[in-house]
Amino acid sequence: MSASSLNRRRILSLWLPRLPIDRIQRFFGALGKANDPSIVVIKDNNALVIHALDEAAERLGLYIGQPLANARAMCPDLKVFDADVVADAKTLSDVADWCDRFTPLVALDPPHGLFLDITGCAHLFGGEAALLQTLVRALARQGFAVSAAIAGTSVCARTLTRQASGTIVTDGGEAAAISRLPVSTLGAGEAITTGLRRAGLKTIGDVASREPHEITARVG
Repeated sequence: MSASSLNRRRILSLWLPRLPIDRIQRFFGALGKANDPSIVVIKDNNALVIHALDEAAERLGLYIGQPLANARAMCPDLKVFDADVVADAKTLSDVADWCDRFTPLVALDPPHGLFLDITGCAHLFGGEAALLQTLVRALARQGFAVSAAIAGTSVCARTLTRQASGTIVTDGGEAAAISRLPVSTLGAGEAITTGLRRAGLKTIGDVASREPHEITARVG
């Protein structure tokens, strides 16, 4: 067996879905995290919409992209903060620097994700499952909501962090692992996702079963 076959590429994807609000709550300390719904808003087409929200706000039925006016109508006591994408990017970079204790190969996956190439080093931390759990727990203690997955490709690992956090895909199992996931997890944007759904392609497996020219004919 060759050295290359013994060291198949292994990628750990980290996703911090609440990074903008987590950053603010870490800065201000407790901030009534358990009781006071908090959101971050950003301007979109001259309107303020929700850019990030904490668990308390989500439990009230608020969601990303919702107009601020509608959110306030549902929750008059809502805590509202302005988005700061520069500060968010700095926080993500800081987390990336912290992750280099596990592997020197850390890449940004903006706006709220990271890729860690853990090829050949997971055994130093007790194996892939132990490494994943160590990372997730450590970041949670630092005040971040975090999702993670491991696979042989960055695309597969990234997709699973959005739908099946904690998943570890064995080498060669990437296609099967994501085939039943909705096309929205591809991260292709709302227009393309809508186009795929209208074409009857509702899962990643549906898309993968088509020839490239069939897809481009419908969505470009």
